[in-house]
This record gives sequence, C-alpha cells and structure tokens, in this order.
Amino acid sequence: MTMQKHISFPLAAIAAALLAAYGPASAQQNRDLDWLAAPHSTISVGAGYLSNDAPRFGLYNGMNEEGAYGLFKVDINKLDKADGTWIRFQGNNLELENRDLRFSHERQGDWGYTIDYSKTPRYEPYTVNTAVTGIGTPNLSIPTSAAAVETPQQLKMKREAVGMGFTKQLGHGFDLQVRARSEDKDGARIFGRGAGTNAFEFAPEPVHSTTRQLEAILGYADKKLQVSGIYYGTAYDNHNTALMLAGGGALLSSFNPIALPPDSQSHQLALDGGYNFSPTTRGTFKLAYTRATQDDTFIQGVPLATGIAANGNLGGRMDTTQLQVGLTANPLTKLSLLADLRYEDREDKTPLRLYTTAGVSPTSTYNGWYEPHSFKTTTGKLEATYHLPLAMRLTGGIDYVEKDRTAPDIRAVSFRDRTDETSYRLAIKRTMSETVTGAVAYIHSDRTGSAFLNNVLNCGAVTCTSGTVTASAVNLVAPLNLADRQRDKLRLSVNWQATETLSLQFMADQTWDDYSSRTADDYGLRDGRSKNYSIDASYAFNDEWQGTAWFSKNDTLANRATRTTPTAPWASTLLNNANSLGVGLRGNPTSKLELGMDLSHSEIADIYNLRAISGAPVSSLPDVFTRQSNVKLYATYALRKNTRLRFDYAYDRYSTNDWTWSSWVYSDGTYLSQRPYQNVNFFGVTWIYTFQ
Repeated sequence: MTMQKHISFPLAAIAAALLAAYGPASAQQNRDLDWLAAPHSTISVGAGYLSNDAPRFGLYNGMNEEGAYGLFKVDINKLDKADGTWIRFQGNNLELENRDLRFSHERQGDWGYTIDYSKTPRYEPYTVNTAVTGIGTPNLSIPTSAAAVETPQQLKMKREAVGMGFTKQLGHGFDLQVRARSEDKDGARIFGRGAGTNAFEFAPEPVHSTTRQLEAILGYADKKLQVSGIYYGTAYDNHNTALMLAGGGALLSSFNPIALPPDSQSHQLALDGGYNFSPTTRGTFKLAYTRATQDDTFIQGVPLATGIAANGNLGGRMDTTQLQVGLTANPLTKLSLLADLRYEDREDKTPLRLYTTAGVSPTSTYNGWYEPHSFKTTTGKLEATYHLPLAMRLTGGIDYVEKDRTAPDIRAVSFRDRTDETSYRLAIKRTMSETVTGAVAYIHSDRTGSAFLNNVLNCGAVTCTSGTVTASAVNLVAPLNLADRQRDKLRLSVNWQATETLSLQFMADQTWDDYSSRTADDYGLRDGRSKNYSIDASYAFNDEWQGTAWFSKNDTLANRATRTTPTAPWASTLLNNANSLGVGLRGNPTSKLELGMDLSHSEIADIYNLRAISGAPVSSLPDVFTRQSNVKLYATYALRKNTRLRFDYAYDRYSTNDWTWSSWVYSDGTYLSQRPYQNVNFFGVTWIYTFQ
C-alpha cells in the first residue's frame, strides 16, 4: 500500500472534536484529590517560526525553509477502572513532515491491539546543480556534454509506515503476539554511471519501493520453561525495475539500462527459550532457519548468456541456519559462571551459471560465472566472576570467533577462506566506599587464519602468457577484515556519588591494533589506535534547580601504506578527532513557572597526512573540520491548573570546510554544493490543555 496523499490536520477541528468527546475538566474535578493519580490527557496547539533556510537543521523534520510551521500534539489516555481497559492515542508533530500517530486499546493481562503511522523525510543536505531532467523518475535525460546548470534542486526521500499489532493471553501459560508493518519509500538519491576516471555522469536513482514485515510469536512460560515459536517474514518490492537514460556521452552509452535493486523476500522459523534447572542454574537455547530468495525477472536490454536469458531470473537463494545454547550458573555463593556457543551457516544455493562471455580474457579478473558467497561462523564464550575480599569482584573470560568463507575461483585481491580470533578478558571491579565504585578491564585479541591464497586471473594463475600482470604487483595487501591482527584494549570506569546532590561518572578506554604483513613491502593497514574519554555529572542545587554536564573525546588513528606504481610507494596517517560537550539546566523558580536550557557543541576533524615513502613527494589532502553548536531554551507557565503556555527557542550553527564535493564536477556539468556556514533561529509558542 502506497500512501501518496499529503496528510494535513485542521487544528481547530481536531481540538474541538477531542474536547467534545472527552469534555473539559469540571471545577469539581479540579478540586478532586485524585487529580494527580488519575490518567491525564493533553492537547498542545501552537506555531513556530524559522528565521532562515536551514538544510542541516531540517534534515529529518522538514523544517528546512524560512517561515512559519504549525505545532500540534495530542496524548489521550482513558482508563476504565472497572475492567482495567486502557484507550491511548498519541500524535506527535502532526503539522510537520516527521509526524507519527499511535492508537492502542488493551485490557491489562488479557488482550491488546495497536495501530500506528509514521512519516520521516530525509532531505539531501547538498544542493544539486544539474541540467539532468526527469529526476525522481526511472527515465532520465542527460546532456551529451557539459551543459549549463539549470535551477538548483534538493533531492528528498520520505518514508511512510503503517503498523498493526495484537497480543492475547491464551491461558495456561500461553500468549500470542502478532505484528505487521508496511513501509513505503519514495524520492531520489545521488547516483551515477561511469567508467573509471574517463567519464562519470550524474544519474540520480529513483526510489519507489515497499517493504513489508510480519512477525508472529506463540509463547509459553511456567516456573521452569520459557519458550517461543517465532515466524518472521519480509518482502521487498521495488516499483522501479530499471533506470533508463537518454543522451549522455558516447563512452557511457553501453551502461543503459541500469538495473535497480530487485524484489526479494525472506522467511524465518525460530524456536527461542530458556529453562531453569535450579534457582542458581539456567540454560538458554535458540534454533532458527531462514530462507531468503531473489527471483525477480531480469531487466530487458542487457545482454546475457543464452542459458541465463532463457532462465529469466537469478534464482537467488540463501539458506541460513542458526543454533545457540547457553548456560549461567552460581555453583558457589561467590562464583558465577557463563557459557555460550553460537553457530551460523549461511549457505548460498544460487545456481552456478555462466552469465556473460563479453570481455572475458585470460588476464581478466572475472570469468563470467556467478560467484557463490557462503559463510560459516562459530562463536564461543566462557566467563567466570568471583567475589574477592576487600569488596572486589574479579571477572575473566575467553571469546572465540571462527569464520569460514567460500573462496572465489578468480581473485583480484588477497583472500583467505578462514579466520579465527581469540580474545582474553580480565576485569576487576571494586567498591571503594559507599559512594565510589571503580572498574579496570583489559582485553587482548589475536586474529589469525588459514594461509593466504594467491591472486589468480582467468587463466588460473597469477600471470598469464598473454598478460602483463606479475607476481610483484599482487598479493601485497591483506584486506582489513582478513588480515592478521593483534588488539589490546584497556578500559577504566569510575562512579562517584560525591554527595546526595552531586554524582559523577568517568570512563576512559584505549585500543591498540597491530596488523602484521605477509610481505617485506609492508603495504596496507599497518597499525591503529583509538582513545575515548567521557565524563558525566549531575547536580541538584536545591529542590527547584537541577543541572547536568557532559564531555566526550574520541580520537582514532590509522597508519597505512600503498603505492600508485611499483616505484612510487606512499603512506598516510589518517586521524579522526571528535570533541563534544554539553550542559543542561532544569528549574521551577515558582509553582507556575518551569524553565529549561540545553547547550551543546561538537567539533570533528578529519586529517589525512599523506607522505611519500620514497621517490617523488606526495601532496596531502586538505583537512576537513566540521563544527556544530546548539542552544535550546524553553519556559512553561501555568495559566490555570489545567492550562499552560510553553515558549521555545532554538539556535543551531553548522560550519564545515568539507571539500569532497566542492572540487568535483560530473562530465555532464552537474556539481553538488552546500553552504559552509548555516545559522538558524527557531521561535515557538504552544498552548497546552490537560484534562482527565
């Protein structure tokens, strides 16, 4: 189901209807001593004003253009005390693009059902300056050469979802839950077609798809056994099958049409539960089987091998089997144990067929056949915790992960079919006083695996008689997820309740990664490290005023080496530094007035630091800095016991020198841009009415 209409809510009409249905609180109710204990409902109606255009500020709420916006929110709660039946209705941001509604009706301990709706926009923060036409449709027209840019455009995506749920207590320990959801996605996003560095044309992808989900859970529970039988199914339906392009350069004319994500579906059956062997011993288990298929018809206009064209679709199929067993026990008063074993087998059962012979030669890095991707993952965990003297608790653990992969016949990069990683953990936690608790943890991980397989071309060897590839040009870099790695991590945490009014939490951790190399050239990722620090504080000045403050610092570094040609090796030290801080204040200076403030600031730096290892100098890339500051203020004043006015003010400042798009121009003349400085003020006032 695709929702095409824009939903608009007449504020006065809805407010009047709600008041007519439930009635205003009477004078007697206002005097009732049960006022605070009874369920309350609220209606909020107001308006806001945005001072100027703000692409980043309105990224997900649609408030990205200067002007006025409606503010409407409802929260209805009714309880029938005779039988414990609740009726609830919530609606947020009903006059904005990121609105959501939820209705629920339930009888406590018996049955319940829900219906919900949500809409979420996503505006592309970059302005698209292009002469390409047909954006948002599967039929695009591209200039044959660099063309003068027409009116700037802003790409947009929107998600609209409808969900329903039902629960029922069946008696004798059984219960049933059913949930269904349908989500439509519409819009356009950045995409293109290209051939290396020779040409690259702007061809935005049209998005018009529906994703459906269905989940049903039948559960049973008694004092010892808890078990659930689960069905979970998904279906993805892309209403645009292919992108058709007219015009463009001759070099890229063969990239037409371009297939868009095909339809797919999956079904899972699972059994999940636990068993209490004794008051101190519990076991858990899970068994799941999933079949995912992709049998959408191939698009027309793309040359395929004769047998594949006759078959008509991929026949894609992935079967996944999951097994898990776990055990927790307290054999001694001071000792607790945990063991967990998981196994997952993702078996690719897609038929192996020859799809194309075009361009296939002995020196090719492909052979035209479908390449299967099967994975087996085994994960094990053992952990023990013992309470020592001096209020200390010692925890030790071992984690093991083994992954087996299908090795492709043709390998253009280094590959190993098995990796295994073992981690050892040791942590000590101590209560140093009634108000101070601290913990120190150390983790060491070592990842290795099977021998690396040599790269092979279509001739079945590293070099071919008619080729120019040599052994010195391959097998130099181990992919990041396959490389041998040693990782050490140290973490410190402290919780301090300094006084009844002041509490502090501190956390720091540092990680060191060491990637060994299989060659003397030492190419690829060499080593890395990360540092994370955070501190949080809360303080109650008195009964009326409370404050919070926080600070975090995150630094990540990676050293790597590569080469553009056999005689031009170069290295880089990539740094990402992020610092954020914030303060908050809440207060009730009088019985009628409530005040609040939140201030935050963050800075992110990406530093590249490229340099030559030998040979000619290498020019480094410019550093990128991004800063964002935010101020939020609000005040709520009680006009009467059940009527309030709320005033909101927000200031958002965003700045960046991001160059990643500023120097890029598509071969058709399209370029992307954004304002490096964006400042916006928002003012809002809301009338809030509370009733029973």
